Amino acid sequence: MDKKYSQVFKAAIFVAAVVVASILIVKIPPLLWKNGVKKSGSEVMAPQFSLASLNYPGKTISLKNYRGKIVLVNFWATWCPPCRHEIPRLETFYRSHKKDGFVIVGLSVNNQGKKYVLHFVKTFKGGIITYPIGMADYKTEKAYGNIYEIPQSFIINKKGYVVAHFTGEIPRGYLSYEFGKLNKEG
Repeated sequence: MDKKYSQVFKAAIFVAAVVVASILIVKIPPLLWKNGVKKSGSEVMAPQFSLASLNYPGKTISLKNYRGKIVLVNFWATWCPPCRHEIPRLETFYRSHKKDGFVIVGLSVNNQGKKYVLHFVKTFKGGIITYPIGMADYKTEKAYGNIYEIPQSFIINKKGYVVAHFTGEIPRGYLSYEFGKLNKEG
């Protein structure tokens, strides 16, 4: 009986260790994220990137070109169910607010290649994705605290500072709230 109890206890300890290690792997990188320049408190300058646009051939997606706008940088993949679920809401919000200075930049972490992602962008729900899409490279992923879990989104204010970071889908209504608040700040 003691041997059986000992095995169950060891198994429980192992499972607990795996759960704790998994949480640390996912949650610690953003806490250690120091690639930006601190402004005040928790604000961090958004890391710059310059990547080729997949859905706008010949165009470059560069964060510096969006200074003065509110930007949502969204790391995603075609095979990610939460990413696919979130895209129509992001697209709707983007279309409604791009004239007011809102931009979404979708950065795919797919390893299938550009052609696969471009095909997805053109065919997903009839080709609804109109915001710029690029392929995230290692340097960009690392600059944003390493992307271990998707979707991950970063809201960047008009001055170029990261003001919010989400792992998982952005909660319904939050973009409206955050956009309204940041738009008033000027």
